[in-house]
Amino acid sequence: MAQEKGVDIHHKPLCFIIMPFGKKQDAKGNVIDFDYVYNNLIRKVIEQCGLNPIRADHEMIGGIIHKPMYERLILCDYAIADLTTANANVFYELGIRYTAKPFTTFSIFETETKIPFDLVDVRCFPYSYADGTIVDIEDKIAAMVNYINGVKANKGVDSPVYQLLDGIQFTHNLSDDKVELLREQTVFNESLDAEIREVIQSDKNKQDKAAAISEIEKKLGDRNDWTVSIVIDLLLAYRSISCFENMVQFIESLPLFIRKTVGIQEQYGFALNRAGRRDDAVKVLQKLIDENGANSETCGILGRVYKDKYTELKTTKPLAAASFLDKAINTYLDGYKADMRDFFPGVNAATLLCIKKDPYAADVAKAVELSVQAHLEKKSKRQLRTISSGFDNYWPYATLVELAVIQGNPDKASKYLGDCLAISSEPWQRETTANNLKLLAGDNQWALEVAETLLTA
Repeated sequence: MAQEKGVDIHHKPLCFIIMPFGKKQDAKGNVIDFDYVYNNLIRKVIEQCGLNPIRADHEMIGGIIHKPMYERLILCDYAIADLTTANANVFYELGIRYTAKPFTTFSIFETETKIPFDLVDVRCFPYSYADGTIVDIEDKIAAMVNYINGVKANKGVDSPVYQLLDGIQFTHNLSDDKVELLREQTVFNESLDAEIREVIQSDKNKQDKAAAISEIEKKLGDRNDWTVSIVIDLLLAYRSISCFENMVQFIESLPLFIRKTVGIQEQYGFALNRAGRRDDAVKVLQKLIDENGANSETCGILGRVYKDKYTELKTTKPLAAASFLDKAINTYLDGYKADMRDFFPGVNAATLLCIKKDPYAADVAKAVELSVQAHLEKKSKRQLRTISSGFDNYWPYATLVELAVIQGNPDKASKYLGDCLAISSEPWQRETTANNLKLLAGDNQWALEVAETLLTA
């Protein structure tokens, strides 16, 4: 495997950053841009101290980060935790870190955050965030650098667990070789992630981007030695640039032990459909349902295949199209009933019922709206973290736009449209929503304008 240029993994200590991502509200409703905090404060401090910064969001796949997170919390030489907004995930990870390491863990917080009683005796660095910037940021950087350099030299115990239980020792059974291997893998994953992002964000056309990602693949050696995180990084790279045939070929090239997993097979069905191979996609996804039962994710993807078949045939073969419309509705409803917390299949069922002019559409739309609102309320309270692309943030508001159109409410549609446009998204996400809105709009001009705005804004 390639090693990041300019990084000496044996002599440059790793610093794991425990913090929220993106823009979040604090308890008083103030919005804090944590990507700004990371890039302009935390990262600069870490690099000036001669450390290598590692962020957890690079490992997040559908919100599941546990194994890489545990490894980094235990193995990284240093860790910085931003306690701002009292994020539950941050405190959970900080607790693990305090148990794993007696020293070299630092905490910071925005001054409006109320620190829990259990941490009042822990040394924390405050910073003030106002009007999108950190007040006196250069002074804050200098103070933190000075403190961390002092800790590097003295290694004083800063974990309240070790301070309370004086003399206790926690041990793990990782050999030195395994620890070093995991350290190398951590740095390698950072390097791979950066290389892929550089390709995706470049000015190259889609075909050249796909070729560049393929070249990255070739440098990674034997696929049997790949980790799951490598597979997911490359899979999402092809998906983000809408190279679905490349995505299909990539999945088909994977070792069987990876390819046969449910998540990869779902993405296989997704890619086959987007590549125009709908019958193959149906076979893959229906096989998953037959073997594992209905779930919201698989049914959601299969429902989309049937919906695409309906769209293709509705003008030339209306009878066949009607059959596929019913298949799509029933498949989406099966997915929504399997997990009503997942609003994706629910909104699609409501959308297609509306197109069919079925009076049941309004009832489904009301139920799904409650699901979306519950999701957003839970997300706001717990400040759940999301990957940097905003992939998970987009769909709730896109769903509410569609539900507003189904309900014939232009004011709500306009409000949620603004939320959609404010959140980063991939082109295929907006195209999906716009196509749904066009199906719903009929002669409704304002709904057509909403769809067009999604595609052009």
